[in-house]
Amino acid sequence: MQFLKDIAGRFAGTRIIALSDYGDPLYATRAVRAGAVGYLTKHASAAQLITTLRAVAAGDTLLRASHNTSRREVRPQAGAPGHSIASLTDREVHVFRLIGTGLGTTRIAQELGLSRKTIETYREHIKLKLGYPNAEALLKGALDWAALSQNESPDTRKDRGNPR
Repeated sequence: MQFLKDIAGRFAGTRIIALSDYGDPLYATRAVRAGAVGYLTKHASAAQLITTLRAVAAGDTLLRASHNTSRREVRPQAGAPGHSIASLTDREVHVFRLIGTGLGTTRIAQELGLSRKTIETYREHIKLKLGYPNAEALLKGALDWAALSQNESPDTRKDRGNPR
């Protein structure tokens, strides 16, 4: 999302359409907040792409997430007071998604070019914001969310260790 923010900031008035693997409406919402006026998944048809291009060229905002556009709420455990994943920052969502692919703290740090300590801090913030009591609950929640994300799209990520 930072790339979208940078482009929108540098080239005011540029109408950006984001194309993504992720069909969760959360990503579309964040893309719009970052400066996009259109959002499509890579599963969009040619007709949807043309419709989106025409709508955006005409000044509209058009979002097409996925086949299933219901918003998922991430909850830690039954009865626990967790919040929605929408309460996370873009970076926290990225770290949460990587946790959900089964990557550990060291590997996530390598993937993102950050220190292990920084990832540990993100993990703690995610636990607090979503109400997870411990690292095990965080991992289970991230794995569950990743599984739901995969079920939304007919073309799931085949290499869970190499997230896009």
